[in-house]
Amino acid sequence: MALSKRDFLRAIPLAAAGFAFFPTRVRAAEGVAGRISRLAGTVAILRDGTEVVASVGAEILVEDTLRSAAESRAEVTFSDGSVLTIGPASEVAIAFFAPEPSESHALLDLVSGIARLTVNKATSWGRFEVRTTTAVASVRGTDYLVEALPGKSAVFVAEGRVAVSSRAGSGTVVLREGQGVDVPAERGPLVAKNWGAKRRDEALARVTFP
Repeated sequence: MALSKRDFLRAIPLAAAGFAFFPTRVRAAEGVAGRISRLAGTVAILRDGTEVVASVGAEILVEDTLRSAAESRAEVTFSDGSVLTIGPASEVAIAFFAPEPSESHALLDLVSGIARLTVNKATSWGRFEVRTTTAVASVRGTDYLVEALPGKSAVFVAEGRVAVSSRAGSGTVVLREGQGVDVPAERGPLVAKNWGAKRRDEALARVTFP
């Protein structure tokens, strides 16, 4: 049986991308990760096999998945002040979120679509990662977006720095402000490039509220 995108994300070890995976107790972080702070259009929260329509102020728990409809967006403000913006026709799973000094780990799975992260610089994150089927983007304090595309992923940095690793084992590249990288499913060089205004502005527009 073929794996779904989400199952594929969970199945590939991060060690293949040069990262040590979280301990086996990764699911131990429970409770409220954040709340919906802004909405546009229709967004669903998937929890324990149940799907409900999201509303402003709704709690987002660890292991929840958010799924946006076409032309829809959602903003989640996490408990530490970090912000996740989900673009149209996108799906993001909150796999792990623990900003406390004893944990300081966060892991989000971008199953499809596009998402933007503004990570709170005041939180001493040991690791804050976003995974797609082809890439792992790891940061501490920065503003960046990740997009899951057919056969590849794209990462762009609006502010700060992001280490992007290939899950096919092609190594790691560090992106600086204004740079992006495309990460294919197969092995190949990762090349950081300055994104042109058109690509940059079109991508940011999809994860920005008017």
